[in-house]
Amino acid sequence: MGHSLSWCRTVIVALLVAPHCLAAQAPKIRPSVSLDLAALADGELRASIQPLVVGRTALGVSLARWWGGAPVYPVPLETQLLAPSAAATLHPAREYMVDVSMRVYPLSLSSAKAGHRISGYVGGFLGFHRREFDQTVQYGCVAGEPIVCPLVGSSGGSAIPCLVPCQPVPTQAARTISNGFEPGAEVGVRVTPLGDLFFEVGGWARVITFSDPTGRFEDGQLDSRLTLAVGLGW
Repeated sequence: MGHSLSWCRTVIVALLVAPHCLAAQAPKIRPSVSLDLAALADGELRASIQPLVVGRTALGVSLARWWGGAPVYPVPLETQLLAPSAAATLHPAREYMVDVSMRVYPLSLSSAKAGHRISGYVGGFLGFHRREFDQTVQYGCVAGEPIVCPLVGSSGGSAIPCLVPCQPVPTQAARTISNGFEPGAEVGVRVTPLGDLFFEVGGWARVITFSDPTGRFEDGQLDSRLTLAVGLGW
């Protein structure tokens, strides 16, 4: 009985002391700003800020702009047919994103050993996204009505039927816009090797709730991506 009580007291003390030991080893979570370098390779500029920190929970917001699609000039099809194509602009397809996020940095995923501060995180976000796509509609030229043309060089003045050259029709510009809210989740690791400078490696996934005008996404799909960010804390 005495050994059992002693063992129970040892377990209770260990459970009480363990969180304090982990907290002493874990790096402190501070407000921060970061830039996603991996997003740049995909044609997206994404910057994040986490200004509010409560314990090991951080609240933040990220702003992003995606641009894609090379400028394509309209090519007319057959006479009087429509040929929609991407507008002759630098970025005919664009997406603007504002995401509000919450991250938790658990003690079990954090360490400050070997001179490196490591903090694993899990979180979720909800974003308002707006997608735009510019197009032009190129009408084929409209042919004229056949008329009687004189036969050049004919002594008798006979004539043959001919066509008036077609008249080009100006192009018309059109912009398709869609927007909505999309939720997502993220997971990763933050490593602070020197001072306030840190790097983040992880990934996120979001649920597509509305289609994309360019056909990249359809409603109900899952969009996932790896992240590689660099930032500063204060």
